[in-house]
Amino acid sequence: MTNVLVVDDDRLVRKGIISAMPWRDFDMEVVGEAANGTKALEFLESHEVDLLLTDLAMPVMTGIELMREVRERYPHIHIVILTMHQDFEYIQEALRLGAIDYIAKVQLEQEKFDKVLERIASRIRTSQPTVKDREIAKVTDENGSFYNDVSEETLNQWKKALKSFEWIQNEALFRTILEEWNAVRLPQTKWVTLLAEWVYDWNRVFESDKSMIIKLPANGEEIGQWLTRIRQDIRDHIRKRNVSPEVGAAVMKAIDFMQNELNQQVTAADIASRVGISRSYFSQCFKDIVGITFNDYLRKIRIEKAKTYLIGTGKTVQWIAENTGYMDERYFSRIFRDQTGSLPSEFRKSFRDGGSR
Repeated sequence: MTNVLVVDDDRLVRKGIISAMPWRDFDMEVVGEAANGTKALEFLESHEVDLLLTDLAMPVMTGIELMREVRERYPHIHIVILTMHQDFEYIQEALRLGAIDYIAKVQLEQEKFDKVLERIASRIRTSQPTVKDREIAKVTDENGSFYNDVSEETLNQWKKALKSFEWIQNEALFRTILEEWNAVRLPQTKWVTLLAEWVYDWNRVFESDKSMIIKLPANGEEIGQWLTRIRQDIRDHIRKRNVSPEVGAAVMKAIDFMQNELNQQVTAADIASRVGISRSYFSQCFKDIVGITFNDYLRKIRIEKAKTYLIGTGKTVQWIAENTGYMDERYFSRIFRDQTGSLPSEFRKSFRDGGSR
């Protein structure tokens, strides 16, 4: 039996989830509920819990802060996050901390409850090695190699390769990624964490084209097919815009530069020069592929990175401004308000008070 703890500051939401979900059908039982992260930690001190469902935006202690504590104290607990909206900046941070899934509350309808639990149960099962896997892992560990795990260096190399988008056009690199992936079997939390940031970046690039929005695969065995399908979709997307594969690859490389250099003074002219295209043609192709102009996209990813800093760190607004490419804090605050409707300090306070779900 999987023991479940539900954490949400909205009592009606908690009661609704507890009463409506077909827990027993998936060998699960709700053993407790809590209104915030602090209460949840108090409950965990005296109760056995296997699965934690937590809201992200709560007073006293946010869901992100709760996840950090749970990861440190109770690493065996599986975590699923609840959010009022599919806010990628919140979800990204939670998945980085090891959440195995997320649930958008607005999409929770009666007929979907069983599918939600079925998906969660499947991910819990695939994150736990079988007896056979544990025996093999023990043998290989004694030989100094890995069966169910890889080094952080390798994970970072894969992450860098995926985020570069070079594998979209480079056949040899894509085959290498698939071969290396198929050679290992990562724990659920590691492959979700590895892919979550990349999925977030991808959806940020193609947000204006809903047909290009992607979700994480259901399990690790599907990742090869999942990547192949995504690769073909983007190649088709580029071809339909009458852009050559070489120019398409250059635009994808430009996007990688922009995402990795948010704290620097990036301009369209500089990026166009680095990818070997004239500024005017680069700007035209960038808009054709991404759906918005270079400057609009740069502003968007800077503000979304700023949101992540505001939610996940205690850094000052000045520090956040400088690390998202704005040397003037006042100018940054004005741009942030124009894009979000609130000042950076107001945004942070609203999230911590539970008002940005």
